[in-house]
Amino acid sequence: MTVTMGPATVFQESHLSGKKLINPMERNIYLIRHGRPALPDHQLRFLGSTDLSLSEEGINQARKLRHILEGRDFERVFHSGMKRALQTAELIFETRPVNMEIIPEFREIAFGEWENLSMREISQQDPAAFKARGEDFANFTPPGGENFTDLQERAYPAFEKILSSTTGDIMIVGHAGVFKSIILRILGLSLQHIFSFRLDYCGITLIYQQNIDLSLRKLNWTPEI
Repeated sequence: MTVTMGPATVFQESHLSGKKLINPMERNIYLIRHGRPALPDHQLRFLGSTDLSLSEEGINQARKLRHILEGRDFERVFHSGMKRALQTAELIFETRPVNMEIIPEFREIAFGEWENLSMREISQQDPAAFKARGEDFANFTPPGGENFTDLQERAYPAFEKILSSTTGDIMIVGHAGVFKSIILRILGLSLQHIFSFRLDYCGITLIYQQNIDLSLRKLNWTPEI
């Protein structure tokens, strides 16, 4: 499915002359979630602004991804600046030099007082708030944190800026919440759908850009990981 971007349309000004498109552009945008961080267990937790490093499993995931992406060239590589994203990017490009740029707007959503707590803990400690969150993922804000609307409003303009300043294939290494908010915006879907699909550790989401149109080519692609 190809989505023609309305208010979110981004392009290089040099590509347009009046209403005639010149220098047509085709390229791929790789959104790569970081590897598994050093969590204490495998429970579902509210991990957002806490700056954890990669676990051994996450390191291995990123190194496998390095082999999968060998031979692909990228005009620029971006990451959020958080340890788990930085380390994943460094491991992907462990054997070849690349300039990496930090985009602070791509930091994961802040869960405030819910940071690092498991979903089970929150559902038991504050069942009313947990229920309210499920009824309005877009606007529910945990104490001291931010909501997914806040996240999308800081992340998507940064994504547009990157697209308008590049023409070749690019890679962004970051976080599930950020990437989901971007994907839903591209598809024109509500943030209420943010948990309707998975983005696994080191999963690749591939966005195809043709001129000013963006389409979803692959979602949560995890070849051999």
